[in-house]
Amino acid sequence: MLQPTEDRTMKSLLRRVFWHRFQQLTALIILLSFNAAFSILADQGEESLPLGNPPTLEHSTPTGTTEIAQRLTPFPFTPPDIKLKEKEPLSSSNDWFTKHDKNKIDELGGLDFYASSGSQSVGVVPKLHNTSAGIEIYRLPPTMSKETFESKEGPYRPGITKKFSNKRDGEKIAKFKTYPIAQPALGCFYMSRLLGHLVEVPPATYRTMDVQEFMKVGNQARTTGHPDCTAAWANLRGWTQSANPKMVLPGGKLVYGSVAQNPRGEESSPEDYWTVGAIRGHSFYKVLSSKAPVPNTLNLNDPKSLQDLALAQDMARGVILDSIFRQVDRLGNISVAVLQHYVTSDGEVKWDDKVSDKDKPQAVSPFLPLKRIMYKDNDDGMNWSRDSISVTPILNETHHIDQTIYNRLQWLAGLMQDSEPGSNDKIKDYFVNVVHISGDNYDNMKASLIKQASSLKSRVDAKDILVDLDFDGTMKKLYAKEIEASQAQKNAATPSPTPLEMTPSPSP
Repeated sequence: MLQPTEDRTMKSLLRRVFWHRFQQLTALIILLSFNAAFSILADQGEESLPLGNPPTLEHSTPTGTTEIAQRLTPFPFTPPDIKLKEKEPLSSSNDWFTKHDKNKIDELGGLDFYASSGSQSVGVVPKLHNTSAGIEIYRLPPTMSKETFESKEGPYRPGITKKFSNKRDGEKIAKFKTYPIAQPALGCFYMSRLLGHLVEVPPATYRTMDVQEFMKVGNQARTTGHPDCTAAWANLRGWTQSANPKMVLPGGKLVYGSVAQNPRGEESSPEDYWTVGAIRGHSFYKVLSSKAPVPNTLNLNDPKSLQDLALAQDMARGVILDSIFRQVDRLGNISVAVLQHYVTSDGEVKWDDKVSDKDKPQAVSPFLPLKRIMYKDNDDGMNWSRDSISVTPILNETHHIDQTIYNRLQWLAGLMQDSEPGSNDKIKDYFVNVVHISGDNYDNMKASLIKQASSLKSRVDAKDILVDLDFDGTMKKLYAKEIEASQAQKNAATPSPTPLEMTPSPSP
């Protein structure tokens, strides 16, 4: 029989146990409610979560493991040439990380690889064409379940799965890639934004996947349309089974890599961008390769000049980005998208694949459909030992760049060399713990970026390169009268303060 003191001790212990269990259940309910609310808001296209808080999204896997997706987190430094929003350190222009980037990364993180139904349920199938191995994520057709889609569309299909194509039902919305191609893709996205939102690199973020799910998909890829893809998948299965730390986290339950948006509507790898010779045949290349100032080559008072100006600026930016990352197979992996460009009443130049009804009233210029270069595949970079890459001849023949990428390169190279106390350590911490590239890859990327910044500065100082490509500035000048008229109209509509509203003069 328990003594009174022992009885009180036992009751106290039980109360603590029940209270701990209650706290655990409450936390679980809050987390589930939070994820459900996030899914609904993401579906409605609303801004749901503060930037970087929480830093990750979580998913429960069928094996009981928790897998994570990295959210966009503010970079520790801000370049002097951009104006960020008051609520969040994002830009309203395509010159830094944007709200679009944040929302897309949250959408990628919200995808549930394991749910059999619901708005976040997706088809998860192996990439079976071209040379590299990866996983393709599909929005499920309304008439098809996840299980049916994956069993029907996943395996090799004679006559459909080919060396360089593999058509599937449904919309491909994302791609999951792991070692050795995940880190170049992650690094390229983040660097593209830091240097001025270069070449429409689609949003990408760090994501994990349950090992059993990964192996289930990988086992569908024992036969593919390309021998290199078959061999790559064999390597991934072997590394997963041996829990190789290059792609499997400690504990052996999660594969890690990158998940990236799959853009729609672009012309993927058109033939006139497959070789340096083909690229030299474009009219924009005459602008890029001429040593004469840009206004001597293009009539910048004519809106028709904007197309060549945009592509020249894109090409210069792209080859600089490739040179930093030592991207070896860019030729054949350049996409072209037609985007709608316009100038707002505030004098900002904006573009996107489509214009919403909310955006239309802001425009004071016509909506101009212009071709832009898009770097959709960025996974063959970080070849640090390569002195020359496929686009090196283009960079050597480039004699014009824009002020933004030039200034950002000098700014970032300076920070990586501690232009502010401790700045390099903060940037390295960001790339290792937010971008999720290795410390060694950061050190090599840093050295490469500093080298490119120094090389460009030398060429600019020697006047071998002119800093006179300015797509945004040219478009603003073309529609300056419309901007001025719109702002005058706004000012006229704003009532002047009444005497009672005016601040009184101080007494003498």
